[in-house]
Formats: sequence, C-alpha cells, structure tokens
Amino acid sequence: MKGLKLQPDIADLIVGFLEGRLSAKELEKLERWVEENEEHRQLWKQLTNAAYLEAQLQHWRETVPGHFKIPAQEGSPKREYTGKSRIRNALKYAAVIVAALGMAWGTRYLLQYPIKQPADNTQIIKKDSIMPLGKVARLVLGNGETVELTDNIGEILLEEGGVQVHNGKSMLHYVAQSGGGAKEVVFNTLLVPRGGEYQLTLSDGTKVWLNAGSSLRYPAQFPDDERRVVLSGEGYFEVAHDKKRPFSIEAGKARVRVLGTKFNFNAYPDDPTENIALAEGSVMVEQNGAEKEPTFLKPGYGAAVSGDKGSIRVHKVNLEAALAWKNGMFIFDNESLGSIMKKLSRWYDVSINYESGVDTLFHFTGRIQKYENITGILQLIELTGKVKFAVEGREVKVELHR
Repeated sequence: MKGLKLQPDIADLIVGFLEGRLSAKELEKLERWVEENEEHRQLWKQLTNAAYLEAQLQHWRETVPGHFKIPAQEGSPKREYTGKSRIRNALKYAAVIVAALGMAWGTRYLLQYPIKQPADNTQIIKKDSIMPLGKVARLVLGNGETVELTDNIGEILLEEGGVQVHNGKSMLHYVAQSGGGAKEVVFNTLLVPRGGEYQLTLSDGTKVWLNAGSSLRYPAQFPDDERRVVLSGEGYFEVAHDKKRPFSIEAGKARVRVLGTKFNFNAYPDDPTENIALAEGSVMVEQNGAEKEPTFLKPGYGAAVSGDKGSIRVHKVNLEAALAWKNGMFIFDNESLGSIMKKLSRWYDVSINYESGVDTLFHFTGRIQKYENITGILQLIELTGKVKFAVEGREVKVELHR
C-alpha cells in the first residue's frame, strides 16, 4: 500500500462521504470500491483513522503554510447526512470521519498524494490513556441481590415467578418459563455506569439498549394487563408488538406509550429536555403532570419535552445522529461544544471544566467511533483552531485557543 494513489473519482467520493453529501448511487459505488479487495479495505480503514488524519493534516499544515484552516461552524445551517444503511458495512472500518467546514480540502490532499505514515505526535496527552469501560452493568434483583455483569459472563440467574435471566455476549435476556406465572410483580433494575453500555431483552421480547450513565427499572415478568418500565438516562427500544398490553416508559419529564415500535428515548436528569426520536411505528408522548392531549409522532420525527407545563416540541430529527450511540458511533450535527463534551463526559467518565462561556461559542459537525481513545476526538476538535484541551487524570479542561 506504500505509495498508493487513489483515482480522482474515488477521492471525490470519499471526500463527499466525509462531508455527508453522497447520493445513494454514489454510496453504492464507494462501498463496492471498499469491498473490492483487502488493500482498499485497509486504505479505507487508515484514511478514516483519527491519529492518521491528524498526522496527515498536520503534515500538510507544515509543508503548505498559509493554506490550511478548519473553521468551527459558528451559526452555520445544519447539514443532514444523506447516507442510508448501504454504507454500514464500510462504516465498521471507520474510526473517525470529520465533516467540519474546510476539512474536505485537507482530506482531498491526503487522498490524492502518496500515503504518509503517522508519527506519534500527540500533543494533548501522553501519559494518560482514557478509554470507555465498554459492555458493563450491574443488575439489582427483586430480593436486593446485586450481580456485576460483563460481556464474558454466561450465567443463568433464577428470578422469582419462574423467570430465567441469561447473561452473555453483552446482553441480559429474560425468559418466562411456561406455567410459571408470577403471583406478584417483581422488579429488577439494570444500572449502566458512566463509560459503559449494555443490552437487555425483556420477558415480552422487547429489546433495549442502555447508554452510559443510564438505568432501567422493569418487571422480571410483565403482568397480564400492562407493560411499564422506568428510564433514567438514554435507551433505544425495539418494543415487541402486543395490542392487548401497551408498553409505557416513564422518565422524569415525559412518558411514552406504544404498542410495538422502534425509538430512542434520551432522558438524562441533568439535561434541560427529554428527547424522543421515532425510527419506526408510532408513539404517543405525554408530559408528566400536564393536563394536555398527548402528542403522536411519525417516523423521522422527534419530541422535546421540557420542564415547563404543556411544553412538547415536535421536530424532524436526524435519525442517524440520534441512534449513533447504539451503533458504536458519535455523530455530531451542528452540535454545540457543551453538548458534545457532555456526551464525552458520560462515555469516558471524565469531568469537564470550561473557560467561562466557551461551551456555547462554537458548533461542530463530524463523526467518530465510540471506542477510540478520547485523545483522538480532542485532537480533531483542536484542529479547528478554536479551542484547546488539557487532560489531567480524569479531568478535561477546555479553553479558547489563543
């Protein structure tokens, strides 16, 4: 692969992909090129690696002075990523794809010239390596017993009412045994720490993905008349259809009722709003404590529920961005620095300290794989020339770049 050059049309496709502006036909062509041979797959993986991009762009910065700048998106209109599921197989090779304004020019440079291996020139942090915990959680059973869960445990826990709880492959799975109807509802709670994530299949077949710093309280086996759970944090739900038993999710400000559908519910207590994004089906959204008609959502739309009585705002959502955390990615769509850093804080379990007001000054657009070291993300944001970071232990300090 040493000295390899890309054809101009492929270089243009990759630049277009990084910017999020390819048509479905162009995405198919790019995917075919990636899957054509192992050399292409390795090159794609390299060109979408955080450390490699940073090193290449830094190289250009040094060798072509006065022609390199990546401005942050201050007040720029939102871009919607046009790609659909056809590129997902290629995405597994991508560690980072940055679409900040101006980034395409640097990317076009490194695509059209022979590959230069990145040097270890990390400036933000050398001695500290901050990675997420990964697939970890804690299960609290109905009798108060707690079980630490990881992705390599293959246990079967017997819960009251004849329900078996299986754990393995980063997933907790409840199986209701025939003839074992529970006499009373027994609640379990799944706690996911900051830096972790976990998947759960409830006794009715509903699948749940829980994000970092989240918890779900639910019956080990649902009663005959309803299915009700309580969420704190963020979860993605694929609700098993059951027209006789509606499925409801309660959080601090909002309540969602469905029969069978797929949607994301973001309900972190320290966020000003709780947000629902609907992928398939239909959901009914209500505000807790408000005497108002419920709001119904269509796929591709979301609802933002604030603490103000009667405040439910319906809007079109970028589903790829809303569901990115579940698919192993961070996708930022004209997102404020403060919002980005809050997500990084939860996933990497770090505290964030800002120079006064800097968290609201800038907005960024881009994507990066969640399991990267936090350094890769911070380096790419620093390349905008707007902010700089200092990492000490598990604290990240954010300052204006002067």
